[in-house]
Amino acid sequence: MVSLTSTVARIVDAAGGDRATAVATAVELVARARGLDLRLRVDDTEVRGADAGDVPGSLTRGRLGPYLPGLVLEAATGAEGRRRRGVHHTRPEVAAVVVDLAIATGAVPDGLIVDPACGGGAFLLAAAERMEGTRSAVLGRLRGCDVDPLATATTRVALALWADGRWPRDKAVVVADYLDGSPFGEAALVVGNPPFLGQLRRMTARDDAHRAAVRERWAGLGAYVDDAAAFLLAATESLAPDGTVALVQPVSVLSARDAEEVRARVAATVPPVAVWVPGERLFGAAVDTVALVCRADGRVGVSRRTGPLGTVADDVSLPPSTTWAPLIADTLGTPTVAVDGPRLDSLASVVAGFRDQFYGLRAAVVEDPEGRRPLVTSGLIDPLVSRWGTRPCRYDRRRWVAPAVLAGRIDPSIERWVEDRRRPKLLVASQTRVIEAVVDPDGGWVPCTPVVSVEPHDPADLWHLAAVLTSPVATARLLHSAAGSGLSPDAVRVSAARLAALPLPAQGPAWDRAAEAARAAARAGGDRDAVVEVGAAAMAAYGIDDRELLGWWAALLPHRLTGHRSDAG
Repeated sequence: MVSLTSTVARIVDAAGGDRATAVATAVELVARARGLDLRLRVDDTEVRGADAGDVPGSLTRGRLGPYLPGLVLEAATGAEGRRRRGVHHTRPEVAAVVVDLAIATGAVPDGLIVDPACGGGAFLLAAAERMEGTRSAVLGRLRGCDVDPLATATTRVALALWADGRWPRDKAVVVADYLDGSPFGEAALVVGNPPFLGQLRRMTARDDAHRAAVRERWAGLGAYVDDAAAFLLAATESLAPDGTVALVQPVSVLSARDAEEVRARVAATVPPVAVWVPGERLFGAAVDTVALVCRADGRVGVSRRTGPLGTVADDVSLPPSTTWAPLIADTLGTPTVAVDGPRLDSLASVVAGFRDQFYGLRAAVVEDPEGRRPLVTSGLIDPLVSRWGTRPCRYDRRRWVAPAVLAGRIDPSIERWVEDRRRPKLLVASQTRVIEAVVDPDGGWVPCTPVVSVEPHDPADLWHLAAVLTSPVATARLLHSAAGSGLSPDAVRVSAARLAALPLPAQGPAWDRAAEAARAAARAGGDRDAVVEVGAAAMAAYGIDDRELLGWWAALLPHRLTGHRSDAG
């Protein structure tokens, strides 16, 4: 028996890298096995593929057959093309879980079923298989659009294969950008896997005109909101009164600052009623995902499914739109820590640079082993210790051993910003599993975006704040508000706003002892046991005695810390 993987590889190889020819070949093979005579047309030009050899009947006659053209389309597109466009084919079983979750919430559409970025048609096929009625009648309710003409052509033939040779009507699957407005009117169900186009990544960023058009359509949206979140918002606005949205989303949409307006608008109109947290990556992209089902039916709470096939079910509350991270935080094993107290920004200013600061230092960074103005990146920060000069780092696509900043070469537009950082402070790394902060007592270090600078109003508070940040309490609180914002579900993109909102312990001897423990750990230069002692002392300052919390946090500490591994439990 020839495997599906080898079959797809043979088809792509036979097409010689021509995406259209590869898909045409797959269509002809499937159609032939089904006794049909179908041709793929792109822009009214007939495209026929060479014979790629016999394909096992089990691949073409059964349920998989109509999905095969979509699988070939992805393989023929290539990894770089998929990343650039933010498109990744959805496996049939993944599309099935999303559609089934929508149906389980009460969505039994008798109107239009729309996929706003249809790709190879996987979601429309999954929905079609679950709708009642003749294949001809169900086909008449399916709609899809995509900006790629070959994708829409692939979807059309996939649906024709499913419908035993009946073609979708002419305007049922069209080339269009859904973010410009739905071409289909009101939908009973909008379902799919829209492009993941993070606007902070060079490869997937849209141009300024596109971002401006999105902000013009939805005032208040963050300038760098992922296109997938914009698709979610557009879908909620194209629904029939009792309609349902079921879309795959990058996990970052739950907590990203620039997606907050999306969450607020969705919660106010068509709130989430179900979420699927797979717990593993479902696509070739380095993106963790969830699926959100939204509908306005007056229910309270969110039905949550977890696991690769959504087999584990429970019910959770919908958090405020400031962050939906709590929907997934506990699935990652993050403990809930309930503490109150003054906010961290009552004792310090919390400042983060952005692109202007990152690129404004370009001409000013040099190798300087004497470290007159060290440039500190996230990769050089461990809990309470700087690795500057002992660990290489990367800045501006280059490897550095001892990067430093020459004041006379700083771009004039950020000179004041850099000068304002010349004060005693803590520097906090981003994209880490626990909060990692290091003390700069003399104020000579220059933070490199996305490093966050915590600048006490009174330098005497430096070590007290160091103890707070080097604590299980702070990490648990931050993960509950920002889970999914990092490059992996259990990493966090530290933001100035979330650090500023962390609660502080009560002033007193317990917090003083935690500050002294932080000083001692800094002198120990990254000793694991010393760092764990800081975490335990900081918990005591909060009045918390919880060995499981301490053990959870200690297990997340960087493995590169020296000394004994403490289980803290």
